[in-house]
Amino acid sequence: MSAEVTIANAAGLSSVAAFWVFVIGSNLRRAHQTIERLGAFVMMICFTCVNVALIMRTIEASRFPIANLYESLLLFAWSMLAAYFLLRRAYSLNNLGWLTALSVSTIFLYANWLPASQHDIAPLMPALVSNWRAIHVPPLIVSYALLTLGGLLAVGHLWTSNRRGTAIASVAAIAVSISCTAIGAFSSVKPLFLQLWFWGGTAVCLAVMAFSLKAERLNPVSASSRADLYDEISQRCISIAFPLLTFGIITGALWANHAWGAYWSFDPKESMSLATWFSYAAYLHLRAKADMSDASLSVVAVLGLLLTLVTYFGFSFLGFGGLHSYGQLSK
Repeated sequence: MSAEVTIANAAGLSSVAAFWVFVIGSNLRRAHQTIERLGAFVMMICFTCVNVALIMRTIEASRFPIANLYESLLLFAWSMLAAYFLLRRAYSLNNLGWLTALSVSTIFLYANWLPASQHDIAPLMPALVSNWRAIHVPPLIVSYALLTLGGLLAVGHLWTSNRRGTAIASVAAIAVSISCTAIGAFSSVKPLFLQLWFWGGTAVCLAVMAFSLKAERLNPVSASSRADLYDEISQRCISIAFPLLTFGIITGALWANHAWGAYWSFDPKESMSLATWFSYAAYLHLRAKADMSDASLSVVAVLGLLLTLVTYFGFSFLGFGGLHSYGQLSK
């Protein structure tokens, strides 16, 4: 095992430790602040390990490490941790710690269980040998991390504003995506089965979300400062991520024209990235017009999160193919 992999594993273990520190701290009121600071310190250890792992991989590969799914997950984890520390300075939201730690732990668990070919440093494929790779990919990965955090905080907003049924259906929809990701990466399952499971399960969850949201509107909801804070931070994450997503799509079109001779080919991943962009454009537009309730906007944010997960992971485990098929997993 190389030193870089060992340090990456240390980052994963420290994220798990941070999660449990935050959970324990949330149940000990007297020592809550002390334990919360301890959790933040462990998260800083995790963040430091991720930085060291990225630097070591950059030196070893003689390039910025964003050539496969494993490397992009390292950058994804780095982005979520950086966002956590920035948001922790700006807002006092205790639950942000365990939520980020749980997300980062899941990322590292998935990254460590990827096929060995994803961990190896190999020569770049011809399609990836371009300066556009370092321009196009990092903004997208950072935007995905922020959008993921924003979507999870939207679920927190639904829960704390007493939209419990809608929140549970949202978690179920996210669980469908995660389960498809795991099965597609770690077993040989026909893509058609995974696609049916994903789209069918997601459709059922979305229907339950819509029904629950409509039913829960009939019940009076008391104002909650924590719910408002969840909503505000979710909006902030999406507002920052949207320009990065836009930049990533534009530079992707420029790279496509350089590599394939066309700015847009309606490739499945291109089309899904555009659908994701429209979902968040709709969120920001509806937010600006203030014609929808905060709970409805949170549902839109969760829908955007699901599209983000499909755009990021779907073309590695759902077998959509297309011009981006070089990103699929090889077992």
